Amino acid sequence: MIESEAKKQRITTDISYWCDRVKATPLLRAGDIEGLVQTILEEFYHTTFCCGHLGHFEDGVHIAFKDFIVDRGDMEHGGGLGEVSGLCCRDCANEYIKTLGAWEI
Repeated sequence: MIESEAKKQRITTDISYWCDRVKATPLLRAGDIEGLVQTILEEFYHTTFCCGHLGHFEDGVHIAFKDFIVDRGDMEHGGGLGEVSGLCCRDCANEYIKTLGAWEI
């Protein structure tokens, strides 16, 4: 499991439990706990990978894959395959390699 996702679940559970114990839950708006958890995680993980997960830059995997790209210039010529690349967490990179035929750069 992705480290930041596991920590996100634990922190969310802990904060929710604490809010219930001090009877603060009814005073919270939708998304307050999730926003607080995101702020806490961003303090420790300074990189948001293209897959949306948080982590440390040196733990990212740079991958590329072929994708159909359409922009105004390509529409006249029917579009075409282009190379898309980005920095992903290890778990998502492995999944993209399996499902999209991506490769590590």
